[in-house]
Amino acid sequence: MERKLHISRTSLRAYRDRAEASGKAMVDLLNLEDVELNAIMVKGDGHRSRDADRYAFMMENVEEYAQQMKRKHMTYDVLYADYQKATDNPYGYTQFKAIIQEYEKNHDYKYHNVYEPGREMQFDFAGDGLWIVDRSTGEAVSAIVLVCVLPYSMLSYVTALPSAKMEYLFQALSKAVEYFGGVAEISKTDNMRQWIKKANRYEPTLNEAASQWCLHYGTDLDECRSRKPRDKGPAESLVNQAYRYYYSRICRETFFSIEELNRKLDELNDLYNNRDRKNKTYSRREQFEKEELPYLLPLPSSRFLFKYEKEIIINTTYHFQVDKIRFYSVPYQYVGKKAKVVYDTETVEVWVDFVRIAAHKRLYTEGYSTIAEHMPPNHLAYLKSKDINAAYLLSKASQIGPNTRASIDCILKSALFVQQAYRACQGVLRLAVQYGADRLEAACQRIEPKTASTYKRIEAILKSNLDELPLMSSNMTPYIPANDNVRGASEYQ
Repeated sequence: MERKLHISRTSLRAYRDRAEASGKAMVDLLNLEDVELNAIMVKGDGHRSRDADRYAFMMENVEEYAQQMKRKHMTYDVLYADYQKATDNPYGYTQFKAIIQEYEKNHDYKYHNVYEPGREMQFDFAGDGLWIVDRSTGEAVSAIVLVCVLPYSMLSYVTALPSAKMEYLFQALSKAVEYFGGVAEISKTDNMRQWIKKANRYEPTLNEAASQWCLHYGTDLDECRSRKPRDKGPAESLVNQAYRYYYSRICRETFFSIEELNRKLDELNDLYNNRDRKNKTYSRREQFEKEELPYLLPLPSSRFLFKYEKEIIINTTYHFQVDKIRFYSVPYQYVGKKAKVVYDTETVEVWVDFVRIAAHKRLYTEGYSTIAEHMPPNHLAYLKSKDINAAYLLSKASQIGPNTRASIDCILKSALFVQQAYRACQGVLRLAVQYGADRLEAACQRIEPKTASTYKRIEAILKSNLDELPLMSSNMTPYIPANDNVRGASEYQ
């Protein structure tokens, strides 16, 4: 019999004894309902160590213990100490903990949400970030990852942010709805501080930026209940999928900018959404385009950009600071004036008395954004002087005349390193401003051979007005008087 039933002889004997102890014939037992027969044949709850008294005490209090475990920082050790004081016949710690966990498991009911097409978009931050390497320093900088999902079709969008600041969050959300090709009626997330100013189950208070974003795209906010992550289960699921699908495919790659990282994530978004879903014959993209896209609200004509404002007084450097290590220029004529800076993730604008005086592309690396027209003339001249080279100097000299070019060429060649002659050449060309191009050309013409050209020699000719004296004719034969003491070639043989 034990071979047929695959149970031990001892267990068979126990069942036989229980049947005989009931006082009923086997035929009568077989005619009983399953509940009645189970009550006769199975004794207790199957746990030998659970006697009636202490098990009954645990059943009376296990619900309260389970509620206590939900409190922040509560531990089983503390509960067990209280339990030992409350009864004279306590379970051991392991059995006490197992009973509570069994109760929690049996009473952890999960509600299955049914989503409508185009009704809702959920989004959340992933707990683990990705990394970007700074080319100049080699330092790895963490990037925040945002996930967005349409729960009906599970069409997903994953993107990276430089930080969790509101300007980057709303830019990423705008890119998400553009990727989906439409806007859901409701945008749902938890109580993130970038979104909710004051949490309330029935009427949460949005911050001003979130209100503007919702108004711009025509969507409503739905807030998750506090500490209820299952209210946005699809977003939580996408976070796990991001770890397994996205992170695993880029963990061996190195990215040097947020744009480079997002280009890779965009590729993975398409691959993830276009692959067939598990146990289905269609992809997320196919289901979305067929069943959900027609129900999305249309996109507005322009993207929402979250803008910051700050008041500044333009200092003598005619540059202002937006971030700690990024500076932008304004026209130097506005030094000392009050100005308003308006900036978003793409542009930085400066306004004085309702007139925009400067606009820059937003920097994301350390440095200065300086427009040449904003600089005073002497600063601009100094800047240009730093870009001077030999070709530039020769070109400028050629505009004055061939003798000036020949002198500049000789000065450049006379230096051991050509850069050492740049300042002397600049000085020579500067003489054209002081004395005029014609006089400079005449002064250079007087220097023969041209290899004797120097800045000081040319300047001395101009100061002494020697350039204005007539040149000797090249056809004149020099006169050498007769002299008996002059030795000829024969004297040197």
